[in-house]
Amino acid sequence: MIPEIGHFLLIVTAALALVLASFSLCWGRATEAYVARLTPALANLMACGALLACATLVYAFISNDFSVAYVAHHSNTHLAWYFKVAALWGGHEGSILFWTLGLIGVTAMVAGKRQQPSHFDCRSSHILALLSFGFLLFVLLTSNPYLRLLPQIPIEGRDLNPMLQDIGLILHPPMVFLGYVSLTVLFAGAITVLLSRGQLQQHVDWFRSWNLSAWCFLTLGNLFGAWWAYNELGWGGWWFWDPVENASFIPWLISSALLHTLYLNRQRNAQILTCLLLSLAGFSVCLIGTFLVRSGVIQSVHAFAADPNRGIGILLLLLSAIVPALIVFAIQAPRLQRSRALPSGSSHWLLMIAALLLNTAAISVLLGTCYPFIFNVLGLGAISVGAPYFNSVFIPIVSLCAALLGWINLSRAYWNRKAKLMLAAVVASAAWMINLCQPSSEPLWMWQGFAAAFWLGSSLFIATIAHAKRARLSLKLPALVTHSGIAIFILGATVLSNFEQAAMVKMGPGNGKVVAGFTAIYQQTDRLQQRSYQAMQATIRIENNQQETLGYLYPQRRTYIDDLSEMTIAGVHHSPLSDLYLSMGPALSDSEYLVRISYKPWVRLLWFGGVIGAIGGGLAWRRARKQSTQSEQSMQGSSLC
Repeated sequence: MIPEIGHFLLIVTAALALVLASFSLCWGRATEAYVARLTPALANLMACGALLACATLVYAFISNDFSVAYVAHHSNTHLAWYFKVAALWGGHEGSILFWTLGLIGVTAMVAGKRQQPSHFDCRSSHILALLSFGFLLFVLLTSNPYLRLLPQIPIEGRDLNPMLQDIGLILHPPMVFLGYVSLTVLFAGAITVLLSRGQLQQHVDWFRSWNLSAWCFLTLGNLFGAWWAYNELGWGGWWFWDPVENASFIPWLISSALLHTLYLNRQRNAQILTCLLLSLAGFSVCLIGTFLVRSGVIQSVHAFAADPNRGIGILLLLLSAIVPALIVFAIQAPRLQRSRALPSGSSHWLLMIAALLLNTAAISVLLGTCYPFIFNVLGLGAISVGAPYFNSVFIPIVSLCAALLGWINLSRAYWNRKAKLMLAAVVASAAWMINLCQPSSEPLWMWQGFAAAFWLGSSLFIATIAHAKRARLSLKLPALVTHSGIAIFILGATVLSNFEQAAMVKMGPGNGKVVAGFTAIYQQTDRLQQRSYQAMQATIRIENNQQETLGYLYPQRRTYIDDLSEMTIAGVHHSPLSDLYLSMGPALSDSEYLVRISYKPWVRLLWFGGVIGAIGGGLAWRRARKQSTQSEQSMQGSSLC
């Protein structure tokens, strides 16, 4: 009975969303003041209904109600309770429901964040309610998580996918979906500005606050996803340019570009149309990525729910959101206030070029992701686009962005042109010397990576000292911290990609192998039996050059009882910056296994850099939120109710 209550609550929530969305018909009419008073109450009712509906599904997981098809397919009685809760977003139906819950939640936040919401708040919440109604229709008609398996109820569930039984499932998907939700708010805000013919600069702090929220969530989501892949998949890689990975990375690039254009708008009232178009593009690429990885048109190791019928539903949702938005933009854009031109060669002009490069990177990654699908549709056969394409396109763009950001930071430190050029020459020479002294399969990429990291890091260090001397450090701290995290990340990715050492060896008891100064000695193999899987576990001793024991690693080769799928659990020896990564392959004889030993130099800089960047984004969000509140208070005279 509980799942039926959840289903009913979802239907009621959809009806409330449709009613709230219909309030947009009252814009500019005498009845708008009346419906504005009802908007917060209806939005809160929607949020309560969606939250209770999700709670009933979580209850079905906790109580092992295998009569619910979604629970039977993604859980069993042996699954830990926290994975049962996380299983809510572990499959297609639940993940879309979670996304919808977040969307309805921000609708209530936008509608009722103040006792006296403005025209802009109410109207934005009406657009969000319309989008929520579309998502709810999609859930109810094509992806209903409350369907029953009656009368044949299984005694035991199929279990959650073994690769999902990791803390990454608890951290990564919620962060990505919350990032998507924040971009949806920007989409609604842009539509509101266009339809109301308002001025973007009046609400720029509101846009900056929500975009920083999206940027922080997507940064952490992508970082946790990379860390999850590194630790869980057993390959030792952290980024594979997979369509599912790109689906969350492209919105991050769009959000990064929007951060800089919103800054230009706030400082110089520039880039008005660009800000609005990027606000529309952020949510649009979220839907495009969802369509690509959930419709089956593109194959991915991470993809799920490859159902053509659901793909059609997502496509209809995509078209019904993007096409009207572009039509509104085309009609209303010429009627908006003109932007101020930026002086050529100024720091603001260079910042605009950096934002343009980020947009170019997003388009390039999107084209590379869609190219196999386009090639197949045109009847030209099958083609695979892999890391060589993405590296050849993306790395030069990142290097140019780092060069521009470094130059801008030096400008703000009041360095003259000659000093900047001298520093650039020193950094380029140092990077080139490293390139000549160290062997690499991709020397051009290595040179660009080191030059970008050293140049950006040096300019940020100089700018930090200059701002501290002028007592302006607190004002510039969020940007300095964020860009420092990016410089650290670039350095870590460059070192890891070019200086990793690996060996595939046949190992059994008594065998050893030296990699990067570490000696891995295979001691024994043990058979483990758990409720859901059985495993062969190796015990490998790690020694340094002085033959001192550093520790023991226990890589596993698991076979899951339910579907006989196999999975590698890596053993990792951590040092302050680097890792020794061991994964256990298939058996070669009764006592010998294929073992991959990898030395991952400076891999920790990836995680450190990502976290530092997210901290900087959080500091910027806090400041933008404060500024948004102040600007709202100054506009109280134009409130509706």
